[in-house]
Amino acid sequence: MIKIKGVKFAGIYCGVKKNKKKDLALAFFEKPALASGVFTKNRVKAPSVILTRQRINNPIKALIVVSGNACVCVKGDYEDAKIVTKYLANFLNVQDKNVVHSATGVIGVKLPVDRVINSIPQLIKALKDEYEDFAEAITTTDAYKKVENLSVSINGGRINILGIAKGAGMIAPDLATMLVYIFTDAKIEKKALDKALKEAVESSFNSMSVDGDTSTNDMVLLFSTGMAENKIITLREGLDKFIEALKKICIMLAKKIVKDGEGATKLIEIVIKNAKNIGDAKKIARTIANSPLVKTAFFGCDPNWGRIMAAIGRAGVSIIKEKIDINIQRMPVVRGGVEAEEFDETALKKELSNNEIMVEIDLHSGKATTTFYTSDLTLDYVKLNSSYRT
Repeated sequence: MIKIKGVKFAGIYCGVKKNKKKDLALAFFEKPALASGVFTKNRVKAPSVILTRQRINNPIKALIVVSGNACVCVKGDYEDAKIVTKYLANFLNVQDKNVVHSATGVIGVKLPVDRVINSIPQLIKALKDEYEDFAEAITTTDAYKKVENLSVSINGGRINILGIAKGAGMIAPDLATMLVYIFTDAKIEKKALDKALKEAVESSFNSMSVDGDTSTNDMVLLFSTGMAENKIITLREGLDKFIEALKKICIMLAKKIVKDGEGATKLIEIVIKNAKNIGDAKKIARTIANSPLVKTAFFGCDPNWGRIMAAIGRAGVSIIKEKIDINIQRMPVVRGGVEAEEFDETALKKELSNNEIMVEIDLHSGKATTTFYTSDLTLDYVKLNSSYRT
């Protein structure tokens, strides 16, 4: 188990969740941490997003997460979020601007603020080096905790990176119902930290979709305690290797989120090759990933490649149908926009029973390539989301 120097974690039950599972989490930094963030582009933003976005460029002493209540679209939600962070700041004897905040759960329900703030002393007492309670406390409909870590040598020193995430439904590019927290002990300058997070998010959390919905509360935060022994990472020195390591963490977490898509049984990796530009490649990948017809076909192990072709055609991208080739599970399915002569429907149907599916689409129109992650759409997804508030 990798431990990040300079940060402690806690997770407890405070009375927000009806099922009495852990619902309040804290990450506390012994010394103020350097921080960076990427936030939901949903125009209905939760107070936790607004506050954290305002404060993320300050040195950060603590992150507090409420799970089970989104604290948004209800009278007094902004004041409630400020009360939570102010109470914690006062207890820690730091300024409000040095505390960031996340919330996740049901929209439009009043947050039981008294239960949260009355539990803060207990939360602080629960702080420890291990992160398991924190990882559990941030979840909602997740089937399991999502944690990844690695250690790598950069600029003459060993640095550690720890990623903890939650997310299962309402997942789409530009962030959705997911919270991701990444901690590193690397010495790194602020501009390099910002650049690294932006690039890592683009190739991971902005390249995934479970159901095409985006939510109001979501963010990816990266914290650096700067307590490793490496020479400082800058825009010119060591950053490429740091970005490479950060991308690995983010892609592994993104795959876990997609695999845990509410009711999902399959992780589907969509690779678009030889598009005119990266924008076109992403539009096509996203359209396929969000297509209910494509997703239900994969759930039913139906080798209906026509649904993929239709999705490509409605992505709003200029393509030449006669140039399109498609492989599924490395098997030829479409050549030149029509069914491949080698297409073996029976063999492919058997392959589609696997829980990981690879779809490769070659547009033969340029040199841009992208990879996108999605899941199938199942009956359990409908059942879970039709009774989420009850």
